[in-house]
Amino acid sequence: METGLFSTVMSVSGERLSSALEKKEKNFDLRFEDTFHLKEKGFNESEIDCARAAFSNLIGGISYFFGQSKVISRDLDEPVDYWPAELYTGVPSRSFFPRGFLWDEGFHQLLVAHWDTSITKDVLAHWLDLINSEGWIPREQILGHEARSKVPPEFIVQHNENANPPTFFLTMETLLSRMESEGRVDMEYLDSVYPRLQVWYSWFNSTQSGQRPLTYRWRGRNATTDRELNPKTLTSGLDDYPRATHPATDEYHVDLYCWMTLASGVMAKMADLLNKDSSYYWATYRALADPRNLDSLHWDKHTMSSGTNIPW
Repeated sequence: METGLFSTVMSVSGERLSSALEKKEKNFDLRFEDTFHLKEKGFNESEIDCARAAFSNLIGGISYFFGQSKVISRDLDEPVDYWPAELYTGVPSRSFFPRGFLWDEGFHQLLVAHWDTSITKDVLAHWLDLINSEGWIPREQILGHEARSKVPPEFIVQHNENANPPTFFLTMETLLSRMESEGRVDMEYLDSVYPRLQVWYSWFNSTQSGQRPLTYRWRGRNATTDRELNPKTLTSGLDDYPRATHPATDEYHVDLYCWMTLASGVMAKMADLLNKDSSYYWATYRALADPRNLDSLHWDKHTMSSGTNIPW
């Protein structure tokens, strides 16, 4: 006589399987509406079907990986293996990009956090466990030989001076908002991730800063290429965003300025919740959030007054 899991699986077939799937689908649809309130917001059924399909693919792509990244620094002649690491994360595309991407994952978790906060906390903790002693997290997680087989060789090695937008501060902002609105702030979790976020934040301020105070510059642009009119900035996530045609150390980037404004505010809020000194984070946030500083560094009144069409 069949027993255990095998017999249970075998018994769910035909009409019983169809009925079980229909029930699960209805439960999903009810929970989806209860979570995101799209009908209540006036979206039609076709639009909601599209949203459900997109979200299903998002959560269906959350996977577990194990292996080692290939990394290099200016102090090494050849790439070396990162430590053996496990990663629980979503992926941008199960068929084409079946691996973790840092800035993508921060955006993924903005939705997942509303669906199941525990998944987001687990994913974030896995990513923060990849941080090294300097505060760097490899932006693309190509863990092991199987993952490398899907990646062009020129993109496999991760350089320890190259960043990616720190979208996990967006994730943390969402988690903090949900915790506070529900009246259940997970102090133990915040206390466990705070030191890693501190080191990560400091790494951005030390390695991605510009030559002038309150300026920031993405590293990783190719200043010697003759194949691109405007060399890409892959590290920014906005690969072909128009920037200086000749990469140089004296350029500075407004998008990274905005990311650091967000990060400073989130760090300040976390420090306050944990009764830690938040003065540095608040001072940095207020300076970066001051539109006068933003304008003085990034607004060219002479160019704009001439009527030139600037491709922002």
